[in-house]
Amino acid sequence: MADFTLIKMDANDKTLVAPNWVAVGGANTEIRWAGVATAKDTAVAAWPAMIRPAATAAVPYTYAYSAAATGNGFISQQGAVNCPAFDKGNYLWARWNWDNTGTFASAPIWTAYPTNAHGAVTPNDGTLLGGKIADTGAAGYSYLKGNAYGRVVSAGEAAAAPAAAPVVTDGTVGVISPAAGANWIANFQDLQGDNDWIAFPATPAATTADQWNIEFALFTGPNMTPALYVVVMSLKYTWT
Repeated sequence: MADFTLIKMDANDKTLVAPNWVAVGGANTEIRWAGVATAKDTAVAAWPAMIRPAATAAVPYTYAYSAAATGNGFISQQGAVNCPAFDKGNYLWARWNWDNTGTFASAPIWTAYPTNAHGAVTPNDGTLLGGKIADTGAAGYSYLKGNAYGRVVSAGEAAAAPAAAPVVTDGTVGVISPAAGANWIANFQDLQGDNDWIAFPATPAATTADQWNIEFALFTGPNMTPALYVVVMSLKYTWT
């Protein structure tokens, strides 16, 4: 047995009817959020800052970049500024994608860290992932929320949207999993390092390339500490 050669995240930069999956995981690739619609292929140095709002709000626009000035919006027609605001109805939004070289020893989990060191996140510290009780609710949940489908794409790609749209107070301490089968998690989960995460409902088949449909949304609020934030979304797993 062996570890995987390739595990990455893909984004759909076309439509639900004719999806086009582009890699946003690995070297020189990234996801960017913006508070205003932003022209594709905007250089990183020219990326617009977002003013901290007076009330909690979603960060509406999400882009997949393969280089500093090469990118398109999630679920877009690839026009100049054609990326729509986040909508849970765009259910072919993103997916985890792995090759056939490895064997999972357990169900993979999806979460997010502040750096690629995958260090601890402190709840209620006002950072993007730490959250703030006054904005994100009960335990100081992350401002970053995720949802995931209950089966791999080879068993059937997501064919409908999650039942509930994400809200800033979504979160559960520990792990949430979608029920196995053709369904999403009832509500979005916050992604907060090793504190709060999403797990696939089973161990995927050995040495079999596959994908796992996901959605995610970012929020901000008046109690988030202003900063230049980097989020490292991660698929964690054991292998044999």
